[in-house]
Amino acid sequence: MNTVAANLYKANTGAVAPPTSELAALSAEIVDLFCTQAFSPEELNTEAAVCEAFANILLRHWELCCIATFLQDDGHLRESAIYTRKQIDSERARQAARLLAVRVEREGGEQQVWLDEADGRKEMAEMRCAFVEADLRAGIAVPIHARGQLVGAHVALAAFPDRLHAALRGVRFVAAPIVIAIGNARRASAVREQRKHIEHLVEELQRHSAALEEANRELQRVARYRSLFLARMSHELRTPLTSMLGFAEILLDQENLNDDQQRFCEKIQASGLQLQASLNQLVDLSRLEAGQTELFLHEFSLKETLRDSCAAVRRIAQKHGVKIDCISALEFGSVVSDEGKLRQVLYNFLAYAISRSPVGASVTVRVEIIEPSHFSIQICDQGEPLIDLAHLFEPVETEALNERGTNMNELGLSIAHRLVHVLGGSVALESPESCGLSITIELPVSPTGS
Repeated sequence: MNTVAANLYKANTGAVAPPTSELAALSAEIVDLFCTQAFSPEELNTEAAVCEAFANILLRHWELCCIATFLQDDGHLRESAIYTRKQIDSERARQAARLLAVRVEREGGEQQVWLDEADGRKEMAEMRCAFVEADLRAGIAVPIHARGQLVGAHVALAAFPDRLHAALRGVRFVAAPIVIAIGNARRASAVREQRKHIEHLVEELQRHSAALEEANRELQRVARYRSLFLARMSHELRTPLTSMLGFAEILLDQENLNDDQQRFCEKIQASGLQLQASLNQLVDLSRLEAGQTELFLHEFSLKETLRDSCAAVRRIAQKHGVKIDCISALEFGSVVSDEGKLRQVLYNFLAYAISRSPVGASVTVRVEIIEPSHFSIQICDQGEPLIDLAHLFEPVETEALNERGTNMNELGLSIAHRLVHVLGGSVALESPESCGLSITIELPVSPTGS
């Protein structure tokens, strides 16, 4: 008898294994079964298949009626698999096997039933009755232990006691291997389920990826149509708008206009300029969203740019009774950036600060050196405090008009915010509870930050 077979037998029976001739064939068949299970995953991959395979091994050597395996589950032995001959009532045989397993769980040792032997114990009455109803005359339940704990029971039932007597050694011998094989089947089943789950996830991922790719293509198509629409709309509107502004300017140059005519021409010119600015902002926003904004870098004086930007909005500030204060602490004369885009950023933020400020208030522009490679521009107003700063640069969240009806043009804020990031900078917002909003723009002195 080989070492593995001897150890398995001794572990489950506590006795010395019988001679090699009696269990050698059984041991070889069990080894073949394990090899089949290991190298042919499609076979013996369920508990029922394992139980049937071991039952067939035993049935090839001994004439038994029922083979059942019970495993520990939630503190109790529960039926894992059962195999019965066709001529046996499977439900009654299952009940008899279950009663034997319960006794193993309760008593802890091997349990045997021999109806030919008298047994006056009351607790055996139900057992013997179940055997009679199933046309069985003998049964054995072999406990299976692992690390000192009961983990299962292997049950064999027979219609003739002498046949079970002849099979006792074999039933005891296969008790441990059958549990190992069932454990292998469970792990294989878990792996299969995991593989199926992964395959399902991969399929779902592929479907979602395909849907996302299609959605992305649709978005790109819509973006192209939108860009084309904006370009054509801008072109179609600019031509008559230019003519309108030109004629308005010619009329304003006339000296023979009365007061009403002068006022009407000025309104035409102001509305035309506002429409022209809106068109420019639409085109700018479209280019920013499409990532088509180009930078034209050159060296220029930051002080002059700030002075010119403040001068550009001074007329708006005077109209609303707001004062602009520019405070500069710069010690250097120039920076390298896109001057036109920086002017656009300053104009939009300054116009917004002016529109928020009450009459008689001040808008402060403060410029400071943060470090040798960066500088900051802070624009502070004295308007009402803002609660939801997170959505300030989202056009859909920004009101188009303030309480005095001044056009704040939410597109200008969104464009300015995006342009700061294009220039390699950042924007920070702060609104004290008392009043006012502080917009801090941080930018590099040069594209490399040096």
